[in-house]
Amino acid sequence: MRKIILAIILSLHLNYLHAQITSTAMKVEDLKDAPFKFKGSRAMMVDRIDDDSSKNIFVFSKVKSGSNPDTLFAQKFTKIGDSWKLTQEKTITHKGIISIWGSRKAFGDADKDKRVDALFIYSFHDSDMKNQLSVNLLLMHKGESYILTETADKKNSASANYSSLPDSIKNFVKEYWDKLDKWK
Repeated sequence: MRKIILAIILSLHLNYLHAQITSTAMKVEDLKDAPFKFKGSRAMMVDRIDDDSSKNIFVFSKVKSGSNPDTLFAQKFTKIGDSWKLTQEKTITHKGIISIWGSRKAFGDADKDKRVDALFIYSFHDSDMKNQLSVNLLLMHKGESYILTETADKKNSASANYSSLPDSIKNFVKEYWDKLDKWK
């Protein structure tokens, strides 16, 4: 019995040491009352993700429909004190159409720093939306953006800063990337 109680206490203690990532359901419509202004004329996706050290809202928005080039704004807002501040932003442009894959994303704390590591998937298409040209992974980690890309000929590449990531983060990304159904 003592061993069971000790195992439970040890398990609870170890869980406490790792970041707790909490996702709160949000809809794009919830942004109409947001205490911050996001870029773009239309929000495409929003996620509220809190970790042990902060409250965060990730917003993906785009320019007016039909704009060429198409532009996607990825923004992270963090609650600092009583107000929300823009803490990270990545602007992505493409001569064609950018599609954000709303159900393809992951949140974790792979490096155990008690801060969320967030990854999102988007793709580039031709201007008629007939051909998918690439699939891309955007990692938002410690205020920096990192990108993996696979083109239609199955060639993979990474942003120049990707090699600077710790192995724990690279493993988190690789595991997700390798399992992703990239081509439909």
